[in-house]
Amino acid sequence: MKPDSRNDIASAARKVLSTSSVRELRFLRVDRSANQLELTGRVGSYYHKQLAQETIRNIAGGMQMVNRVQVTT
Repeated sequence: MKPDSRNDIASAARKVLSTSSVRELRFLRVDRSANQLELTGRVGSYYHKQLAQETIRNIAGGMQMVNRVQVTT
């Protein structure tokens, strides 16, 4: 799912995460600034951290992605 304009990128990423089958991903935060998409929040495993990033990678397009998700064990 690719958004039509750059203004929709963060919104589209939030929507995809909010409908994830992985509950933890639904509560992550996505912010956009200039040419950067930042993912923040907490998950219980490194797998879920990576899954969140890969879930929004297609939406981010050529934007730089910053994954600041913390893994709490």
